[in-house]
Amino acid sequence: MKRLNVALLAIVFVLLYSTGVAAESQYKIVHKDQVTEGWEIHVDYPLFEQLENKAIQERVNNDIIDKLEEKFRMVKRGAGESIGIPYLYYEETIVYEEKEFFSVVMTSHISRGDRYNSTVSSVNFVDGAAGEIRPLKEVVHMDRLNKAVEKIIQSDPDTYFQKTFRGVRDNTAYYLQKDKIVLVFNKYEVAPGVFGTPEMSIPLKGMKKEHPKEKRAPVPSYTSAYLK
Repeated sequence: MKRLNVALLAIVFVLLYSTGVAAESQYKIVHKDQVTEGWEIHVDYPLFEQLENKAIQERVNNDIIDKLEEKFRMVKRGAGESIGIPYLYYEETIVYEEKEFFSVVMTSHISRGDRYNSTVSSVNFVDGAAGEIRPLKEVVHMDRLNKAVEKIIQSDPDTYFQKTFRGVRDNTAYYLQKDKIVLVFNKYEVAPGVFGTPEMSIPLKGMKKEHPKEKRAPVPSYTSAYLK
């Protein structure tokens, strides 16, 4: 009996260890820190290395870098236009995986003195032979999504702004979680700042678009001078 328990524990350990290695080996986390008198940045971001579809892997990595460089340029430009109080830029990233569907949710925190804001973006894609980037409007019917979000907002007046919602942006950050889509809004976009970057979880049933399995042409590569 004792030997059986040891054997079972060994099997569980191997399965857990193998699962962890497989999940982590698809990407590495890169850290970047820069500090000057006018600004400082502290960024963590993933670079994918082991996706099955190499064309998608290259495009996703480029899209992630593009988003970071855009924020970095904005911070440097703002610092150049003002003197005295430095800009602080922090970037945190979470990678969600639902079967072959990946979502890289990137939250940018930018502050200067007592002014502070957070914005969220995401890079969403399918790996595998039919790999492709999936913007929000290609995943769900936007008119149905807007009705679902409006219903949530109206049902909770203590949390959400009731009169300023003008619809879900096409580039609203999101990720998939089992049979639901989770929207991640910018700070102050749908709720007071105390709620940070609020999330809404909405069932996909009756809302999800169907996609033919097709390959996209490879995307030309380029080298980034900023995040090397």
